[in-house]
Amino acid sequence: MIVEGAFVRTLFPTDERPRQPGLLHICYCLGVAPPLSLVAYTSSQPWPAAMPLPLGVRVFERRQAAALNQRPFVLYLNRLAKLPLTSKWFPAIGTPSRGIIAVAPAAIRDELMAAMIELARRRRDLVATLGP
Repeated sequence: MIVEGAFVRTLFPTDERPRQPGLLHICYCLGVAPPLSLVAYTSSQPWPAAMPLPLGVRVFERRQAAALNQRPFVLYLNRLAKLPLTSKWFPAIGTPSRGIIAVAPAAIRDELMAAMIELARRRRDLVATLGP
């Protein structure tokens, strides 16, 4: 089962096709309420060192990323998708791993949920939500 806190492979939709599956991508699962999940976008493009982090953006440096079976990445809580829990969106959902790379420890899940709530409360206009 895909659970809250999982980093999972999804076909995250693009801006050009917001209701269609996109390219295979690792995303962070903010919540699951079958038959849907809410996932946040991640990118392996490094964040510019001199640029301040906006609300809802979290950088995972080498050590933290390695603990989550990944290379350094940036998590964008301001770029979300509501996706059905189907193989159309989660191509490995029928496999033993379900496409899950890692599950964040409770402290990181709590930190990210608090950041998401703060973002939604203070700057909901900054949150883009894609998906069918």
